[in-house]
Amino acid sequence: MIKFFRKIRYDLMETGKTGKYLKYAIGEIVLVVVGILIALQINNWNEDKKNQKLIAAYKKSLLENLEQDSTVIADNIIRIKSHILEIEAFEKRVSEAQAPLDTILKIARFEYEFIIAQGDHYEKDTYEVLNATGHIALFDNTLIKKLKELNSLQDRALADNAQTFESYRNVGMSYAQKYPFSLGNNLIKNNTKAASEVWSTISKSEHATEFNALVIAKGDSYRLALNYLPRLSVKTNELLTELRNHK
Repeated sequence: MIKFFRKIRYDLMETGKTGKYLKYAIGEIVLVVVGILIALQINNWNEDKKNQKLIAAYKKSLLENLEQDSTVIADNIIRIKSHILEIEAFEKRVSEAQAPLDTILKIARFEYEFIIAQGDHYEKDTYEVLNATGHIALFDNTLIKKLKELNSLQDRALADNAQTFESYRNVGMSYAQKYPFSLGNNLIKNNTKAASEVWSTISKSEHATEFNALVIAKGDSYRLALNYLPRLSVKTNELLTELRNHK
């Protein structure tokens, strides 16, 4: 094709048809420009199609992450509220008991759940990939802002959770050094001779104050969790709705 155009130009120049040559040259330039514009348009169309596929894939992954987070957060809130009600019931029993130190001992040995309800993980993989690749820019600014706000809230929640868990763990370790812990991996099991011998030699008053510190540490952790978990739940569900409606 290029040789064909060159031949036409050469023939026009040879025959001295300058006017026709100029018109032809202009026409050839126009054709080249149109060809470039078409090529750019096709490239843009292909790029847009590729980006739409990426957006759809990221959107699907984000929805899966957020749906899982939403479920876990809701479950944690329910479990924490249940534990708080249990602690309040223990408090009521102790305050009304004729032998409160014995009641505390019974609660600690057979009823208290030493494991603390936790929210120590959020599904952040997709968000982190979006940031690392720069593909987060494929979404509109409003959605990007909400993604960043949620990620920031998750980070604060994780930091608060880690701090309160560490505090509870430290109190728990101190308690476990003196009293048999009713957990699975435990050398001194409840309802065993070893456990009975340990419990028979303790000071009930000392135990009561140390167990009380453990319950307070758990309560503090739960109060803080109920400060941030509901807000986190709202933000997560708002973003879920935004993504489901995103086009």
